[in-house]
Amino acid sequence: MIKRIAIISILAVFASSNISTADSNTNYLPISAVTPGAINPSVTQSNISTTICVVGYTTRIRPAASYTTALKQKQLATTYSRYGSSSTALFEEDHLIPLEIGGSPKDPKNLWPEPWNGTLGARKKDLLENKLHLMICARLITLAEAQQSFATNWIDAYNKYILKISTPVVTPSPTDAALPTDSPSLVATPNPSSSSSVPLGATGKCKDGTYSSAKSHSGMCSKHGGVAEFYS
Repeated sequence: MIKRIAIISILAVFASSNISTADSNTNYLPISAVTPGAINPSVTQSNISTTICVVGYTTRIRPAASYTTALKQKQLATTYSRYGSSSTALFEEDHLIPLEIGGSPKDPKNLWPEPWNGTLGARKKDLLENKLHLMICARLITLAEAQQSFATNWIDAYNKYILKISTPVVTPSPTDAALPTDSPSLVATPNPSSSSSVPLGATGKCKDGTYSSAKSHSGMCSKHGGVAEFYS
């Protein structure tokens, strides 16, 4: 009995210390180039009353554990080796766009090993999934809006819908709004150390301190840890 308790204690220490190395917002988000999210084309705004808003819907389409476990093992050994652990017990193979929000059940682009432990572990995302599912079915938010919230940055959505923390938005002046950008794609500019002003034409600030002039929120700062602030 003593030996069993000792083994359990050692495993508990390993679990907490292992995840602590990934205890930053960036590591609670999937790698966007690997897991950008994917939707289920069978679910549309017009049929939510007969699909995702029906009790038991997700149980009918959820992939078998054998499939998700095998994918989790593969990802932990390759694309998600950043966690430094191959222990499947420390992670949930989670759908970035949840099944109850019309996410694809088996597309690997919609699945990633999400840490169970930590300040923003998998259970926090579960709270957001439940909240937005209820809002969709109550027609308080559209299916597309909810899906985009998860695909873009679920932590920002958690702050907005669960913690009720608004993301600061700065409305550009007419002069700033008329400034052209060099490219419609993401343009990140290092944050000048000598000034805290926002560069002209910036539409958002990334979590690594760089700025983006992308015209769309979708995919903004995807290679820079996610969006810290939207300016437009």
